[in-house]
Amino acid sequence: MKMNKEIDTRLAFLIQSYDVHTNLFPKIINVAAKRNLNLSIKERNEISWLIGSQVQLRYEIANLMGVEDKQAAEALFSDNKEVLYDIVYPSLSSFNHDWEKISPILKSAILELSNKELFTFSKETPEKKGVIFDLLSFGIQRESNSICRLILWPGGLI
Repeated sequence: MKMNKEIDTRLAFLIQSYDVHTNLFPKIINVAAKRNLNLSIKERNEISWLIGSQVQLRYEIANLMGVEDKQAAEALFSDNKEVLYDIVYPSLSSFNHDWEKISPILKSAILELSNKELFTFSKETPEKKGVIFDLLSFGIQRESNSICRLILWPGGLI
C-alpha cells in the first residue's frame, strides 16, 4: 500500500481510529446478526439502516476520492437518509461484506492523498467543496457514534 511519506499528525490520528473501526464494526455486525432474530421488525430495520448507512458513508467518501465502487444495497441509502420500515433490508452479512471490501480501498486512497489535497478547500469541484480532512473527520465521528449506538442498543444488543 502506497503511503504519503509526510503524513500529517492529524491524519495519523484519524487513521488509527479508522483502523479500530474497520476491525470493530464487523464484530458488532456479527453480534447484531445473531441477536437480530429476537428483535421486532422495526428494531431490525433500524439496526440494518444504521449499519447500511455507515457502510454507504464509506463508499460515498471513497467515491468523492475517485473510487468507482458501490455497496450492494446502494439504492436503499444513496438518496434515502432515514429508516424505511416497509421494506426488508439485505442481510447484515451483506453489509459486512461491503464494509470489508471498501475499507482497504478507502484507506489506500486516503493515504495516497498529499497534505495539500487533504487540507485545501476546493471551489472548482462542487462535489468536493470543503476540506477532505474535514469530511474524513466527520466520517470517523459518525462511525464512533454508530458503534456506540449499536453497542448500547435498548435491550442490550451487545
